[in-house]
This record gives sequence, C-alpha cells and structure tokens, in this order.
Amino acid sequence: MRVARVRLARFAVLAWAALGFGAIGFGAIAGPPAAAAATAATAATTAPATVGQSFKVDVYPAYSTAGLPTTFVVTVSNTSSTATTLHSVQVTPPLGFTVARPSNGTLRRKMFVHGRTFSLHGISVHPGSKMLFNVTATPPAGKCGHVRLRWSSHAFTGATPSGPQLGLQSTASSVGVTVACPQTAACGDGGPACSTSVPTSVSNYGVVSNASAGTLEGTLDVGTRLRCGGYTFHDPNWYNTVVVPPATGFPPGTAPIVDTVSYTIRNTTLKGLGFCLGAGYEFTTASGAPAPAGTLPTGKTGFIGLLPMCTAGGPPCIATISQRADSSATTGHDAVMTIQIPETGDPWGSG
Repeated sequence: MRVARVRLARFAVLAWAALGFGAIGFGAIAGPPAAAAATAATAATTAPATVGQSFKVDVYPAYSTAGLPTTFVVTVSNTSSTATTLHSVQVTPPLGFTVARPSNGTLRRKMFVHGRTFSLHGISVHPGSKMLFNVTATPPAGKCGHVRLRWSSHAFTGATPSGPQLGLQSTASSVGVTVACPQTAACGDGGPACSTSVPTSVSNYGVVSNASAGTLEGTLDVGTRLRCGGYTFHDPNWYNTVVVPPATGFPPGTAPIVDTVSYTIRNTTLKGLGFCLGAGYEFTTASGAPAPAGTLPTGKTGFIGLLPMCTAGGPPCIATISQRADSSATTGHDAVMTIQIPETGDPWGSG
C-alpha cells in the first residue's frame, strides 16, 4: 500500500473582524503594490503611544514544525481606555520565518506583505473589540528542537502603519512560537517497530507503526487547524504521521499499515473528550454515521469526524481511553488514549 508524502500548497491568507457580537468573513487577497515597502519601513520611527491607548496580540498555535508552513491565527484586541480606534496593524514572525503572500480576494487593498512583515491597512477596531486574521508562515528548516521564539507587532491610529502607535500590553499578549523538528524513524530495519513522539507543553503524541519498510514521519501544527464540526478540542495542537515508502516502493504483498497512537493530553479529564480524525478515506464516526467530507490541514478534501471505540469493525477507532492522576495538573488528571489508525490517506488527528 502506497502512502503519499505530505505535499503542502501555499495557503491563502484570510481575514475577518469580530466587532461587538458580530463577525464578518473576508476572502483571501492579492499581494502588495510597490508602495507597501515604504509604508512598512516607517513603522519603527513612528510616534510613541499615548497613555490609555493600548492593544494586545495573541498568536495561535504556539507550535510549528521546521521547514513546513503553519497558518497562524492572529488576534489583535484594542484595549484602549480612551475613544481610540485602531486603524492599521503590523505583525512580524520571528527572524528566519518566511510569510506567504496573500492571493486574490476582496481585501487586496488592505493586506500587504513586505519581507516577513504582514500588515493590514484601513481597518476599524474600536476599544473593547478585536480583529482576527490568518498569516501563513514557514520557520527555517535548520532551526528547531523546541526553540521558543517571539512574534513582534505594532498597531496604529492611522489608516497606514505610520503616526501614533498604541502601546502593546506585552504581559497580556501571547506571541511565542516553539519550532519543533520533524520526527522520523526508519521502518523495517530489523530493530524495534518504527516510532515517533511529538511532545508539547500540553500533550504527547506517540506513534508506533507496523510498516515493514519506508520512513515514519511525524509533524506538528502543519497547515491549517484541523476542525471537527462542533467538537471542542482539549488539545490546541494537531498532528500528522505518514509512512513514506522506500524509493523502490513497498514490496509486493505488504500488509496494510496501521499506526498505534499513544496520546496523552495533560491537565484534562475524560468529560467531553474524543479523538478527531481527518483522512483521505471514508470511515464510521462515533455517532455511527459516515464521516462527512471536509478540508484537511493541507487544503485537500478528505473525511473528518470523531472516532468510535474499537469493535469488530476494526480501525480507525479508539482502543482504550482512561485518565490517570497528575498532582501537577489543576484538574488532578491527564487523559490517555490509544488509537488505531490505518496509514493510507495521510491521517491527521487531535483530541
């Protein structure tokens, strides 16, 4: 059985505003005109913030994989105590990251990329309101190993990134990103079964594959967040494992490849917990219905749904689910799942 390597397309940059109780969605937009370079270059020399004029920034997710793109959701909140409207903003990922240029869309005159700085012009975010937008950025391939880096940001009262700035509430902001290395393991080399482990501060996603050849690869938070209907995720991260076949392909008669996932989510209980699978093949969900079609993190079409407990029907399914005591957790527990996932169809998962 051949399992294709993950092939990631460049992701479109989307933006939407959440003002009061409403939200407005916008399409992706085109790249910047030449004037954007001069506009972006002025940001470092603009006027300081006025007392009472402030903003905060949250960047999600807090992890990415070296050399592979992640679509980050950036939330900019106007925390000013005065009647100050935020009209433009700039965000810059850490040094060495590259930012994908926006594609065509309705906001092509508002969104710009210069170097690795992304800016949004001519917006209106009033005190107490916020704006969310996506920035697809790729960390350098050679700098990883759970290195924690920081995004930088600026917000302005002007329609372009110039003039008076709002002060950043740095302690209230979440702008760190940890760059993890892709995890790889050779399969069928005569030793133990190939396995990878992808740890974060909130979880550990370990995979053992029965593949008799090829290379098992595990990555973290690649592409766009995995979504699963109305399910509320206990882990903010999403994971992908794939067995890359050898150059000569899998030997004839190779048995179907099944991954066994050992998944621990720290500081959570079993209440409302499930495992969301996104894959290129059809499967039965926990409700007993076929998994609905959906968009995988790569942008490809697949099938996405919550897995059932294992029965005679076989994988994909949850073999075991339990909780264990953890004195360091505020809930007092961690959740532990064992999941069986066929490798065909480039599976993605999160709990």
